[in-house]
Amino acid sequence: MDLEFIRPIIKYIPEVRLPKRHVPFKEKLTWTVAVLFLFFVMGVIYPVHVEQRDLPASYQQFAAIFASTMGTIISTGIGPIVTASIVLQLLVGAKMLDIDLTTQDGKALFQGAQKILTVIIALFEAYAVVVGFRLGEQYLGASWGLTHPFVHFTVFQIALGSILLMYMDEIVSKWGIGSGIGLFIAGGVSKEIISASLTFLQWLDPIRFTDRLGYIPLFIEEANKGMFDLTILFPVIATIVVFLVVVFCESMRIEIPLSYGGIRGVGGRYPIKFFYVSNIPVILAAALLANVQMLPAMVGVNIQNPIEDQMNPVQNFVYTATRYITLGDLNGILNPNKIYELMDVNVLIHLGIYLIIFTALCVLFGNFWVETTGLSADKVAEQIQQSGMQIPGFRRDKRVIENVLNRYIPQITVISSIAVGLLAAGADLLGAIGSGTGILLTVGILYRLYEEVQKEQMSEMHPAFRKFMGKVK
Repeated sequence: MDLEFIRPIIKYIPEVRLPKRHVPFKEKLTWTVAVLFLFFVMGVIYPVHVEQRDLPASYQQFAAIFASTMGTIISTGIGPIVTASIVLQLLVGAKMLDIDLTTQDGKALFQGAQKILTVIIALFEAYAVVVGFRLGEQYLGASWGLTHPFVHFTVFQIALGSILLMYMDEIVSKWGIGSGIGLFIAGGVSKEIISASLTFLQWLDPIRFTDRLGYIPLFIEEANKGMFDLTILFPVIATIVVFLVVVFCESMRIEIPLSYGGIRGVGGRYPIKFFYVSNIPVILAAALLANVQMLPAMVGVNIQNPIEDQMNPVQNFVYTATRYITLGDLNGILNPNKIYELMDVNVLIHLGIYLIIFTALCVLFGNFWVETTGLSADKVAEQIQQSGMQIPGFRRDKRVIENVLNRYIPQITVISSIAVGLLAAGADLLGAIGSGTGILLTVGILYRLYEEVQKEQMSEMHPAFRKFMGKVK
C-alpha cells in the first residue's frame, strides 16, 4: 500500500524543527528536565468538571505502560503514540506499506503518517476511557450520556493531552537527551514507586491529605504500635527483587567470536543478549491486553463498578471473557495477605489462562518482531558479512555465519520472549509497585539514558572528539 496520498495533509501538521547547530549538553539537559516537569504537571490537571478517580488494581498495568494518570488530561498517556508507532513499524516490516525508511523523504512520510494515526487513536482511546470510567458523571449526574456535548468535550481534552505528549516527545528527541516516550514511562513508574513507598503526607494533616500512607511509613506506624507486620513491606521487597533480577538478566549474553578476513589477529565479538527481543514482546502483549480490558466499555459495561447480574448476555460474556484472559484481580495474588485466594478453583483457572495467553502472545510478538526488524539469523549474517567479518576457522561465507547464528537466535528468541513474559507477569502477581512491565521498561530506559548522558558528556570534551562521535559541529 502506497501512502503518498497523505503527503498533502502532512504539510499542514505542525512539527518541531531540528536544531541547525550543536546543542550543548546543559541545554539538552534543560529541555529534558523542562519536558519531564511539564509531564508531571499535566498529570495533575483534570478536564473541566472531572474529579480524581481511583484506578482499579486490574488497570494499574495500563497506567504503567502508557505513563497515564487516570482522570487527568493524560488519561491515555502515550498509548496512542506507542500504538501508532508499533502498528506502522509492523506494517512496514511486513511489507504491507511501501515506505523506504532509508531516505529522508521516506522517513518524513513515515513520521507524518505516525502523527495522523496517533491523533486518530488518541480520539478512540480517549472515548474508551471516558465511557469506560464514566468521567464527568459526578458533574452531570443522570444526564450523563454519549450524546451529551460535555462528554464529547471531555474526550477532546483527553485526546489533546496525548497529542501534546506527542510533541513533547519530539522536543526531547530533537533537542533533549534520549526519548520522550522512554522519559515519560520511567518518570511515571519512578514516581509511582516513590509515592507508594514513601508517602507520609497523612502524618502532617490527615484531614487535608486523604491518600493512604506509603508502605514504609505505614510499617513504621504499625511498628510504633508494637506490630511488626513485614507483609506490609512485601510490595517494596518484591519491587527491589524484580528490579535486581531484571538488571542481572540485562547483563547476561552469549558472545560469538568474529575475525576480520583480511587482517590476522584482529577480531571482535557479536553479543546476543539473554533479553534478545528486549521488552518489545511484553510491550506489545500488555498493550494488546490493556486494550482488550477496555472492550466491556464498548458494549456498555461500567468497568469502574460492574454488576454482572444486571448485564445482558452479550455484556456478561464480553466482561467474563476479558476478565479471564487479562490480569484482572490477579494483581498481587502472591502477596502473603492474598495468597489464600489461590485455594479458589476459579482463581487458579484464571491464573492458568492468563499466564498461557500472556506468554504465548510474548512468544508470538517476539518472533514476529525479530523477523520484521532485521534481527533474524539471515539478516544478522548479512550485516556481519557486509562489515567484512567472518567466523574464525571458516571461510568467509554468509551461509557459514547464518548456520552458526541459527544455533542461537531462534532458540534465544523463544527463551527470551518467555523469560520477559514470565518476569513481567510474575512481578504483577507479586504486586510489585509500578507493575512488572513498568519495571522492565524502566530498567532498560534508565540504562540507555545513562549511556546517552555519558556519550553527551564525552562529546563536550573537545570539538575533534565530538566530530568523531558523529556530531555536525
